[in-house]
Amino acid sequence: MNKRFKYLLILSVIFLSNAFLIYPVKAITLASQLAGRIVLQVESKGEAWYINPQDQKKYYLGKPEDAYNLMRQLSVGISEQEFASWSKGAPAWARGRLYLRPQSHGEAYYVDLNQRWHYLGRANDAWLLFRSQGLGISNSNLNKIPSATSSTVTKTQATSPNDYAATLSWIYKLENFKLNFPLKSSMDSAYANSVKTFYYTGNIEPASAREQFYSIFFNKKTGDTSVKDLVAYGREVATSRSWTNDQTAEFLIALVQYIPYDNAKLNQDPMQPNYPYETLYKNSGICSDKTFLTVAILRELGYGAAILDFPNLNHSAAGIACPISDSVNNSGYCYVETTNYFPIGVVPPSLSNGKAVVGDGLDSLFDASHLSQMQVFQKTTGLSYQGVASTKKIVTDLQTKKTWIEAQKPILSDKNTELTAKQTTLSNQQAQLNSYQANGNVSAYNNLVDTYNAGVVLYNAQLATYKGELTVYNNTVAEYNNGLKTLYQQ
Repeated sequence: MNKRFKYLLILSVIFLSNAFLIYPVKAITLASQLAGRIVLQVESKGEAWYINPQDQKKYYLGKPEDAYNLMRQLSVGISEQEFASWSKGAPAWARGRLYLRPQSHGEAYYVDLNQRWHYLGRANDAWLLFRSQGLGISNSNLNKIPSATSSTVTKTQATSPNDYAATLSWIYKLENFKLNFPLKSSMDSAYANSVKTFYYTGNIEPASAREQFYSIFFNKKTGDTSVKDLVAYGREVATSRSWTNDQTAEFLIALVQYIPYDNAKLNQDPMQPNYPYETLYKNSGICSDKTFLTVAILRELGYGAAILDFPNLNHSAAGIACPISDSVNNSGYCYVETTNYFPIGVVPPSLSNGKAVVGDGLDSLFDASHLSQMQVFQKTTGLSYQGVASTKKIVTDLQTKKTWIEAQKPILSDKNTELTAKQTTLSNQQAQLNSYQANGNVSAYNNLVDTYNAGVVLYNAQLATYKGELTVYNNTVAEYNNGLKTLYQQ
């Protein structure tokens, strides 16, 4: 009887070394890599696009005049003080950004990737600069970058010849907003020359000294309707989107949070706070400046508000009236960080040079004990914010996902290692089978093929299970990363 080779099952080979286990970290996208760059569509007609760092979307530059107007529209206002402090080079984080000097003559500038300033003078000059800074990009890569939509809100109000519009840019609900807000230099000067000091007699500071000092900055001058106008604008946007009162408050608080932090002011001696009008006019401020503006806005909206002081850290934040159970230190006011974007109620894990810094953890986001002693001033009553409970639920869901992800990662890693080992064994067996077959060694071949086929069946079943578990893992990681992005509006 002729001996025949038994049937050989096919091994479903997967190169496990290329299998990916995604850990919850912020994704690096092509848009984030090219943020701030001008790219040229080399596979088309060389069309120029700007990748805006603020929203990581591409903006078509079009004709020179169109590009010039667009660049000015996307520019962020910078104070003369901050501009002067950057005269020898902008900071690294400003690379690729566009700035406008509203306190000068409205000059626009582009900061290149070497942190050098470029003045955007006439349309043709700006166009030549953009072309010289251009980086070639393929159509396929360009299509990976989302395009800007018409959702960007721009509202410009008429100004008199002696006025200028402060350019306020911020993000709310992952949507970019921009407001050219009219202000008067004469009003700013009047506030700058106003009283910013509280005097008392004797060597012991009166118990009411801080209360009386803070009250100074809520005294509005005749003709100052800035906060009222800002709130009217916020309500107008809210009405168009059917937002609640709480969402309107969040929207305007985000506006203040995105006002640039005035690092240069930290070196002033003495360092005096600014009135809300000055903070808007300069489009910059430190914690006290932005807190005063936030409290003024909340009062105008009808919410109970307060100033939360942390004297041991020389830091202040705004407080918005809310349920006791959600409030910081059972004060009846929820924490509102103003130096950087944080959801209402979330306490920053740390401060760096007076500015709140986003941390990696999700624990203790509603606990202010690490900020040490807290004092509450300028309390008012009014509407109560109810949104912290929803934010807490989001954080709890993220914590649950993170715990699951961290538990699954080593399990999947072990399964990956096990499958890799089995694949190696089966590959070695297959090589031996091929050798037996080539040499006509039917007996040895048939003895091994049963073992090999059983191993293939088991391997393929385990591989299918692993791939399904990996899909669930990666989907959960994507949900986690998107949740973090939504929480911190990144």
